[in-house]
Amino acid sequence: MKDIALDPATGDLLLENFDLQWVEDRDQIAQNLAIRLRFILGEWFLDITAGVPYYDDFFIKAPNQIRIESVLKEEILDTTGIDQILSFTSNFNAQRRIYSVIFSVSTIHGEITLTQELVA
Repeated sequence: MKDIALDPATGDLLLENFDLQWVEDRDQIAQNLAIRLRFILGEWFLDITAGVPYYDDFFIKAPNQIRIESVLKEEILDTTGIDQILSFTSNFNAQRRIYSVIFSVSTIHGEITLTQELVA
């Protein structure tokens, strides 16, 4: 499966000499995971049930770590091409309002390890 490549730092279309770039296999799954983990619940007007409930469960005064990990793991496992989660570590920095997650997954194209910082 192919997809249009996005710049990992900005999320903008990745262009080279004014041509779109493509990702496939493991890179496409990794890009899809990063997009899904940044997608806020209610953000898309065509499906307000899609996304992660950051403002409901994550960036509140007393977040429930077990609930947060459960939501993220469910989102990861619902991603096309993911077979299983091999490792998962998360941390919430309340002062900086940053939730960091590092995980490895088994996919149909091999193993992927990702680090995501989710900022409120």
